[in-house]
Amino acid sequence: MFYLYICVVHDLIMNDMNTIKPMIQNIFRIVLGLFMTIAGIGHLTFQRQEFLAQVPRWLPSNEGFMDFVVLASGFVEIGLGLAMIFLWKHKVKVGLALALFFVLIFPGNISQYTNEIDAFGLDTDQKRLLRLFFQPVLILWALWSTGALSYLVKRPSKQAESNQSIYDFEAKTLNGQQLKLNEFKGKTIIVVNTASKCGLTPQYEGLENLYQKYKDKGLVILGFPCNQFGNQEKGNSNEISEFCQVNYGVSFQMFEKIEVNGNNAHPLYKYMKSALPGGLFGNNVKWNFTKFVFDKEGKPAKRFSPTTAPEKMEDYIKNLLT
Repeated sequence: MFYLYICVVHDLIMNDMNTIKPMIQNIFRIVLGLFMTIAGIGHLTFQRQEFLAQVPRWLPSNEGFMDFVVLASGFVEIGLGLAMIFLWKHKVKVGLALALFFVLIFPGNISQYTNEIDAFGLDTDQKRLLRLFFQPVLILWALWSTGALSYLVKRPSKQAESNQSIYDFEAKTLNGQQLKLNEFKGKTIIVVNTASKCGLTPQYEGLENLYQKYKDKGLVILGFPCNQFGNQEKGNSNEISEFCQVNYGVSFQMFEKIEVNGNNAHPLYKYMKSALPGGLFGNNVKWNFTKFVFDKEGKPAKRFSPTTAPEKMEDYIKNLLT
């Protein structure tokens, strides 16, 4: 695990903004989640009177009803805050829900300004007016940090992506031939980005052993050399091919060197990162030897981290093959 942490830190330093951006977004998402959770707790405890003062004056002034509004919004804020932190697989939906929540509570800020209510230390018209401008910032924060803003802007193209399959792509092999991946229909597929000068390069041996053991049962491994992580794959196609065969006896299919992150990422990797998200630190490939697995029907099955040895994938792969 320590090595993986080093990889992530190195990834932050070495890669372009297309790699760093998801990391920053996730940090902002977690910070906003913590802020929302604390605010929700404040509704129920130490800031309850402040929130009561902010309930819009055009709502019923019954004390019990006002208590209900504050308590309900507090529980909702805690729920949304925790969802922002922990439900990263559904972060777009959570971001949209939180943005809607901010819109719904905006009338409370308007009421505080128009009725000159002194709450949260906002004791002047200027401070209350600034608070009004802060609400749109929170809405944009929720949408941007969760990727919901990109989802709304690029929704048609994302829909097209979701209809894609691994069989829709093709790539050049090390000998320069264009190979369509629909040739592997009915096979269980592992796609892995490789490098020759990486601390994880010995995984070639584990991958080859896995391939030899299960190729007759329908396993296919597709290797894509990549030089984006610490410049650890500088060789040309001939050099890569010779290295793989001489050092590890690689017989599974290898392709020409590509990029897996950024604007120039291979279309296959753009699809795979969307189909099999990368977890807490965003969807980008974090390091060499990230493994993407697809079942016999071409459906995205699982994404394994760089430090997961091929041997530890065997039981999972064996279940897919049966």
